[in-house]
Amino acid sequence: MWIASREVTQATVLGYARTGEAVASFLARRGARVLVSERGILTANARQALNAAGIAHEEGGHSTAALETDLLVLSPGVPPTLPLLTEAARRGIPVISELDLASLLVPPEIPIVAVTGTNGKSTTVELIGALLRASGRDTVVAGNIGTPAVSILERPSLPEVLVLEASSFQLEQSLHFHPQVAVLLNLSPNHLDRHGTMEAYTAAKARLFERQTERDVAVLPRGLCATFPAVRARRVFFDEAPLSPLPFLAELAPHNRANLRAALAACAALFPDFAPSRVRREDLREALSLPFRLHLEGSVAGVDVLNDSKSTNAASTIAALASVPSPVVLILGGRHKGGGYEELARAIIARPVRSVVLYGEAAPLLAATLDVTGYERTRQCADLRQAFAEALSVSRPGDTILLSPACSSFDQYKDYLKRGEDFARIVRSDATFTPA
Repeated sequence: MWIASREVTQATVLGYARTGEAVASFLARRGARVLVSERGILTANARQALNAAGIAHEEGGHSTAALETDLLVLSPGVPPTLPLLTEAARRGIPVISELDLASLLVPPEIPIVAVTGTNGKSTTVELIGALLRASGRDTVVAGNIGTPAVSILERPSLPEVLVLEASSFQLEQSLHFHPQVAVLLNLSPNHLDRHGTMEAYTAAKARLFERQTERDVAVLPRGLCATFPAVRARRVFFDEAPLSPLPFLAELAPHNRANLRAALAACAALFPDFAPSRVRREDLREALSLPFRLHLEGSVAGVDVLNDSKSTNAASTIAALASVPSPVVLILGGRHKGGGYEELARAIIARPVRSVVLYGEAAPLLAATLDVTGYERTRQCADLRQAFAEALSVSRPGDTILLSPACSSFDQYKDYLKRGEDFARIVRSDATFTPA
């Protein structure tokens, strides 16, 4: 097969999580000899699947066999500092991301809309998908939200529009990714444990616009215009666009109102005849109700409990606090990402936060950050079950217990979904639980 004007008969896929699995299968089915190189240990099921597909594999680290290839495709979790990548560059081996692979192989008549930002990516791609489908466009949503983009290329028939969520990890690896409409929602400190500095994180996000031309469209807020001066595409500032006539727009929380405005701007940029006035709220219900995003589980002893497990950075928790009017008992914790917590501490002081319950690896760091800003009503716990019990003990009827961790889940859970599911089970197991 040919990729980027290069014949590929042998390919190496670094990493075998969800993306690596999809890429390896995709390349093997197109006749390439594929080696999967995984730094961790493969599961028995993964080994069985690879053997059944005739895909060679190694585990427990990357050997020089991974460099006997025409192409290296990276899974998002592979860090750019991996020594193997330095050697690949020295040998002139092309190294691309899964987003690159999809972008290079999607037929040119199918436009790609890509969305990135610190917060709101998943909601916004789902909103764009829902808006376009409601207007009669065959649209598929994929990318970081769950389905790797290359998996869409396996379908018998391709969609009219491909809408992709793009993470900073994916963009950092990408050299060829070219969306016709690129949406940047917002930018605040996140993933500094991976990127190291805010400048490097910003540079990763900037790759969203790198391959765009004057014929493309960049959708972003006016306040970030100076942060990305090299954008060549036509700029649309979604926060300055006229408000849609949709009657329910004002009912949305501020962050979802911004997400919807960005989605509307992206649809209008792609299809000038797009008519948002025809969209009904029920068309967007699922997009605005993704799992564990300020989800009301119910109440326990007269205290409402909100599950915002998807909040994995400080800016997201700040937005969550702004959406909860009553006195709050806030649960924070998990594995910290290296930045943004000072601003969160100031937001906590500015709001009626009765207490902050901390758990997991990040608890000592968060406690110290809050202490420096003068907030002293903190309690530290080992895990989420203890944290909820502690939050319940200090709350009063009419309060809201808000799980909005501001951290990743990876110290104790596979992902935010598992964390959210566990928290829901913990809440619902209380004898006084009343569902929403």
